Amino acid sequence: MEHPFQHCSACGSSELEARSLREWVCAACGYRHFVTPIPAACALLTDSAGRLLIIRRAHEPGLGLWGLPGGVIEGGETGEQACAREVWEEVGLQVPADHFQHLISLPNNYLFQGFVWPTLDLFYTASVADFSAVVPSADEVSEWAALSLDQIPLDDFAFPSNAEAVRRMRTGQPF
Repeated sequence: MEHPFQHCSACGSSELEARSLREWVCAACGYRHFVTPIPAACALLTDSAGRLLIIRRAHEPGLGLWGLPGGVIEGGETGEQACAREVWEEVGLQVPADHFQHLISLPNNYLFQGFVWPTLDLFYTASVADFSAVVPSADEVSEWAALSLDQIPLDDFAFPSNAEAVRRMRTGQPF
């Protein structure tokens, strides 16, 4: 089975044995390695006209495809704090963490350093008056758009979880 561990984190041995789809055990020392979902926070940010902010990714995975502002939740952060930080880092908008409301959680996969990591994407909604203060980070965002929900190009999204969250928001499907 494929896994990201080349050597045991405890003793350095390369003798790792699969115990399940998510667990590998070092044959030399017994240390257990796991691949578990990485939590990520994603922002469904709307303006007073009901338009949703989407971004075109400036890096892999999903280079050139659309997505939502978001990223990995850092140690010590809540999902809401991560959303506020990611929105600031990616599009330059200061939205307080307490403005974000949890909407839905969806599984996803994220290719990083040659391994497809499972993620658990936590989607949060928030509103701003308008998007006039958007300043995209060139490292993260090559383009941005504010579109009505029915105009969002879901087939051009980098991650199925992002497209599904927007689809559910669009259709009013229960979360």
